[in-house]
Amino acid sequence: MTIRRFSGMILLLLLGGLVISGVLAQVQPPPPPRTPEGQPPHAFFDREALFARLNLTPQQRTRLTNLMNETEEKLRQLLTKLHEQRMQLMQLYQQYQFDEREAQRLIRSINQVQADLLRVHHENQKQLRRILDKEQFERWNQWWKERMFFPPSKGDWKRRGRDGKPG
Repeated sequence: MTIRRFSGMILLLLLGGLVISGVLAQVQPPPPPRTPEGQPPHAFFDREALFARLNLTPQQRTRLTNLMNETEEKLRQLLTKLHEQRMQLMQLYQQYQFDEREAQRLIRSINQVQADLLRVHHENQKQLRRILDKEQFERWNQWWKERMFFPPSKGDWKRRGRDGKPG
């Protein structure tokens, strides 16, 4: 009987350890994203370093700062709205029988917010060209290319391992 009791305790400890390790695995943050070359991304946005690289005049600096602040606020509002609407749609889809009209309304609203995001980006791009000269604009683009992750083109999507290599 003691062997049976001992075996039961071992089994209980193993199951408890398995549950705890599963919970800990879910709680830990995911590893940081990698660039296509497998490197960790550069430290994100350093506005002063960007401005120094662009060699802005005081007027350009003021205009660009204002544009960036305005665009950031618009994007924050739209992304918040988009998140809220997607969560509502997800909650609706959690129900076995859901309100089809409400789902369609949310989908239209989500599409509108996504279109608004594209319009904000478009206006931002037009304003950038009014503030920066061509050489500064090229340096602006290079700055962002070095710091952003661009996924492979549609035809290049393959199953990849954690190291970013096909497999």
